[in-house]
Amino acid sequence: MICLAVDLNDCVVDPAPQDIGEAMHATARRLGVRVLLEAPAGYPDHGVTHMMALAESHLVVSTWPEHRAAQIDLVSCRADTDPENALEPLLSLFGPGRTTIRHIPRWNPKAAPVPG
Repeated sequence: MICLAVDLNDCVVDPAPQDIGEAMHATARRLGVRVLLEAPAGYPDHGVTHMMALAESHLVVSTWPEHRAAQIDLVSCRADTDPENALEPLLSLFGPGRTTIRHIPRWNPKAAPVPG
């Protein structure tokens, strides 16, 4: 399972919502996942949150142009892909000066059940 929290700081670009959606689709293709539905939401003068429901879970991008920052949340059961490579279209779009990628350990279906 892939679970990433990505913080982008000192972004040199405040991309248009359409460009964010296109970069998210490119990321989905690189991951080999299927987009089921999209929900972009723009906030006047305060950025965008673009959500994608994937057959394999979800991808969310939120922006704060006033802080030159963005966040990417990716959760997928496709553990056979390189998620950091897949994020390249989004990273290239924002041009962050600093990127922090956190791999978050989550439920593992192959692990032994936790005693209750």
